[in-house]
Amino acid sequence: MSAVPAELDAEIRLLDLLLEEQRSLTPVERFPERHAAADGPLQERYYRDLLPSTAPGPGEQYAFRVDLDQCTGCKACVTACQSLNGLDAHETWRDVGLLLGEAAGEPVQQTVTTTCHHCEDPACLNGCPARAYEKDPETGIVRHLDDQCIGCQYCILKCPYDVPQYDASRGIVRKCDMCTGRLSAGEAPACVQGCPNQAISISLVTKGRDRQAAWMPVLTGAIPASSITRPTTQYVSGRLKQPTLFPANQSIANANDAHTPLALMMVAVQLSVGLLIVDRLTGSLVGAEVSGLRNAWSVAAASIAVLGQAGAFLHLGRPLYAFRAVLGWRTSWMSREILALGAFVGLTIAYAASWVATPTLESTLALDGTTQWIPALRNSLGSLAVSFGLLSTYCSVMIYVDTRRPFWSIETTSLRFFGSIVVLGPVTALALGLAVGELQYTSLAISLSIVSVAAVALKLVLELSINRYRGSIEHDALARSAELIVGPLRKVSALRCGAAIVATASLVLLLCIPRGASHSAGPLLATASFVSFVVGESLERHLFFRAEAARAMPGL
Repeated sequence: MSAVPAELDAEIRLLDLLLEEQRSLTPVERFPERHAAADGPLQERYYRDLLPSTAPGPGEQYAFRVDLDQCTGCKACVTACQSLNGLDAHETWRDVGLLLGEAAGEPVQQTVTTTCHHCEDPACLNGCPARAYEKDPETGIVRHLDDQCIGCQYCILKCPYDVPQYDASRGIVRKCDMCTGRLSAGEAPACVQGCPNQAISISLVTKGRDRQAAWMPVLTGAIPASSITRPTTQYVSGRLKQPTLFPANQSIANANDAHTPLALMMVAVQLSVGLLIVDRLTGSLVGAEVSGLRNAWSVAAASIAVLGQAGAFLHLGRPLYAFRAVLGWRTSWMSREILALGAFVGLTIAYAASWVATPTLESTLALDGTTQWIPALRNSLGSLAVSFGLLSTYCSVMIYVDTRRPFWSIETTSLRFFGSIVVLGPVTALALGLAVGELQYTSLAISLSIVSVAAVALKLVLELSINRYRGSIEHDALARSAELIVGPLRKVSALRCGAAIVATASLVLLLCIPRGASHSAGPLLATASFVSFVVGESLERHLFFRAEAARAMPGL
């Protein structure tokens, strides 16, 4: 028999190696075979005792249980959550904080792991305008529905614990869902599996039970009260007896997101409402004497309202789905604001159109003698527009009051928002009147100027009064807000005050012009005052968002 050529022999050996390799499965290929043959999760023996033996019964739900005595702050739970849930590098659905203080007369340093508490009365669910949250009726787990989210970020403000996190790349909010898919298959959530000390487990809790005493062992007021949303997470410890602990970052205040499109939207809408109110009041007081102005005022009010509403879309992560924002009108003040704002903008446009179309209608209907209904229609449209504008502003106030953050109390938020109406409406009417050359009545100009100056003075007193809380222990959140305003945000605060001073000085100079004098400085001064007031109110709204410093959960 002839010998096999060397080249062919090499090919045969290579073929044998390839066939042999195909007969042996890789780890990736072996895993589904073993998984399919197993009765339960392969790692079940390591965490079986960390899961409830039964599913939640009537009146029960799943909850996280954290043994503080076992938590070392290693952040294995954070890593496991990020890895097993495929989160982006900047996303963390679980965090580790630090508590300091005393327990039984001894100094204590305690690490604590936190995530979504799957509250009995979740604020995120109640506040979401798009109904992008659901609370499972059987397990009690609060899930975020990514495909329903419009990216308004209101749930972040509503949650006392700052749990939801905005993902700008996706334009939506995301959060922990207790690894629902794993839990339903009998597998432990990622954080439970990842903790090397078994400090995290899943337990069953009874709904409606007062768990105030079992809540985190910190001083009263150090974190939001559990009564707000009734969180279900249980923090237990055998060594922390009568503790006086507080978050390590208690005195650290970080400025929040400015939400610039949202801030500018509110300023524009409140300016439009104020201008319409001036139009209605001056029309009733001086009648036909200023009727030529009302066309310009109404058109300006409608244009600014439309711009404000359009600007609100820039705040959404997914503006194409903005139509969903009214789905939560039963529980969400944001949905109610959107409905009221939509009605206000529509009525304001109709009101402006009624003024623009009046000459044409009167000339067309003059022969029939049926023009008497035109003023009545205009008055009805104007009154309805003002009513819905005020309703929209009230809903805006309640959006932030409903978060229960001290800096956004109903007193201060109402004075800020309704104060902007009183500040911007008169000065806008004055600037427009002088610009078109039809406002020549000193008494009216004086009245409009006095109202704007008095309103901005009252607002400045309110805004600066936050300084009285500096160093306060009782009002910790307000103290941090005060430190932000005089610290990192001091330049913005100074610019806000400076804009108000410039606007006031411009109005004073305007009123010094002799009565009846034709002077080009009048429109310029009025315009300067108008621009300064708008800038000042926009900076005030910037501070309104950035200086809010309520403590959520302990951090490092």
